Amino acid sequence: MKVIVGGCSVSDYTPGVNKVYGEVLAENINAEYIHHGAGCGSNYRIWRNITRMVMNNEISEDDILIIQYTGVNRQEFWSSCILSEEQRHIGRIEIRNKKYDGDIIRFKSSLPMVDKIEQKFFNLKEAYFTSIEFDEERFEYNHFLFHNLLASKNIKVVYLVPCGVMSGYSFTKRHLFNKNNEKHIGYDLDFQYPSIHMQDESHWNNEGHKYVSSVLEKFINEEQWL
Repeated sequence: MKVIVGGCSVSDYTPGVNKVYGEVLAENINAEYIHHGAGCGSNYRIWRNITRMVMNNEISEDDILIIQYTGVNRQEFWSSCILSEEQRHIGRIEIRNKKYDGDIIRFKSSLPMVDKIEQKFFNLKEAYFTSIEFDEERFEYNHFLFHNLLASKNIKVVYLVPCGVMSGYSFTKRHLFNKNNEKHIGYDLDFQYPSIHMQDESHWNNEGHKYVSSVLEKFINEEQWL
């Protein structure tokens, strides 16, 4: 059995975090842990990596999939610029990946880029080629396709959705879920438990990740997924 997490930096090894909630959960239920959390990550990155695992038969009905969606305007692009190993990391978090003789780079609002051409591209993308309404529309039908793929394979999935500052995909955007029997959890995590935040109030510290793992473990037991 595997615990597989797809998400952004909320699910990743941010500074000071030794074990993320998915890793703690996997240890507690004696499962293998597969990590697809990513700093500056996008929903498109989640869909790409998890769908590839489904296509490769790397996820079974015995596994537990946790999806932590992020801001709907985030995206991925390929760039011919390849940065040094030092430039492609922030602490333990890798913010770009080598692929196809270049780098897969991650777009989010106001993200500074080392390469001047990439920065110019991102500035133009944000100023002239971004519509939150269109991004929400694309999220809605991409989620519909993704969730129904998982359902067709009988894959157990729960969507972890913190509120407010914890996630660009928040409580206010629940209407974008297609209500296709999705299981959601976590709408109150960051409002009711502010002590688990780091100073930037956008990520959990070690105790926060432990708490989130306990919430997920309780949910999994209630669903009788073990």
